[in-house]
Amino acid sequence: MPPIVLLAGQALFLLLLYLFVARAVRVVVRDVRSSAATAAPVPRSPAPKARKGRKGQTAAPGELVVHITDGRPRVIPLDAHDVTFGRAGASTVVLDDPYVSDHHARVYLTDGQWQVADLGSTNGTFCNQVKVSSPTALTPGDQLGIGKTVVQVRR
Repeated sequence: MPPIVLLAGQALFLLLLYLFVARAVRVVVRDVRSSAATAAPVPRSPAPKARKGRKGQTAAPGELVVHITDGRPRVIPLDAHDVTFGRAGASTVVLDDPYVSDHHARVYLTDGQWQVADLGSTNGTFCNQVKVSSPTALTPGDQLGIGKTVVQVRR
């Protein structure tokens, strides 16, 4: 094989290698920047009206049941503290799932109503199989989808 062909092959290989490394670095930098941007507090908006329970009383959620794909369900009481979901160690519920962002979703109490908000996650947060695009009120019986994890809202 002529030396010019081998030299051209080596040059092409190096070019492809540099392009791959440059793309990988770009993706990592973008992910780090988006993580820092989502750490900012989510603005609170007025809560939509809650659904009514029996005898005209507003049904208020009391706990979240986290169904992790390869583990036992975990019960999280809703007691006036925010509940955050993500891969980051600072999250209330740490999910080891490749479809979950570092700071994925937040369940919080505002004006007596529990709401869920997506924190700019890559794959989105779903409430009853509908993508959450703004803070959404939660009622008992709702199901949240966070990556492969299902979270039930209970009384």
